[in-house]
Amino acid sequence: MEFSLGIQLSLRYNIISLLNKRELSMPVIKPLPDEMNGFIVLEDLRIALNKIRYARVICKQCNIEFETSVYHIHTIDSCGCLPARPSKKLPDEINGFKILKDYGYSNGSRRALIICKVCQKEYEADPNKLKYRKHCGCMRKGVIASRYNKTYPRLGQTYKHMMSRCYKKTDQDFYNYGARGITICDEWIRDRNKFIEWAINTGYTDDLTIDRIDFNKGYSPENCRWATPVEQSQNTSRNVMTMDLANQIRNESNANAKELARRYKVSEGTIWNILHNRSWKN
Repeated sequence: MEFSLGIQLSLRYNIISLLNKRELSMPVIKPLPDEMNGFIVLEDLRIALNKIRYARVICKQCNIEFETSVYHIHTIDSCGCLPARPSKKLPDEINGFKILKDYGYSNGSRRALIICKVCQKEYEADPNKLKYRKHCGCMRKGVIASRYNKTYPRLGQTYKHMMSRCYKKTDQDFYNYGARGITICDEWIRDRNKFIEWAINTGYTDDLTIDRIDFNKGYSPENCRWATPVEQSQNTSRNVMTMDLANQIRNESNANAKELARRYKVSEGTIWNILHNRSWKN
């Protein structure tokens, strides 16, 4: 298709105008100086695809050529040849956690040997994050989790039953323990691991049971020991059931079973069996 001379001149004028506007809108890149922050500039690599301007320079410390960002060159002291700056000394304690040893930085994070302020366990962690921590991970539902569940499962059950008969009013043996004022020492309540460690250090084996030396006092390291069932039976506040005692219980069948168990120092199960002629029959 042929255009008239006037149309051709008009198109040429419009094209030239667009090119001039484009050149005016492009940013003007200033040439780099010969030296920046002590680094000698060898070559301007211009702006890369990531819109960052790079240059090839000579390190002012070791005289090795390397490439770096023009904007970054004002914040560095070398090409990486200088050793890292020494870390600031850690305090002896951070947020209640005691610092035993500073290992310095490794893979971008600082490491140190720390004592947990809750369970007193030694572990390795980032000291910069201690101000946000409450424990080392030892707490479960408000109490210190056991570290010995897999190695000493029976001791875990012993601790559970001990807590139940002293503090759980629905426990069938509460009348003979918690109701009599038998308690557990604060150290064992706060941390069951302390109880298990005490058991291991005092000769615990799976054929022994925990026994209170003075049955009128609570559970504590000073008042507890490990004993065989025979030895424990010699140190009990319960009565030995006899036929006369069973008949006496039957005569009070209108009374509450819990009250009878507390009064005669036997279990509720024994009271129930006697009242229903399941045992100690006439």
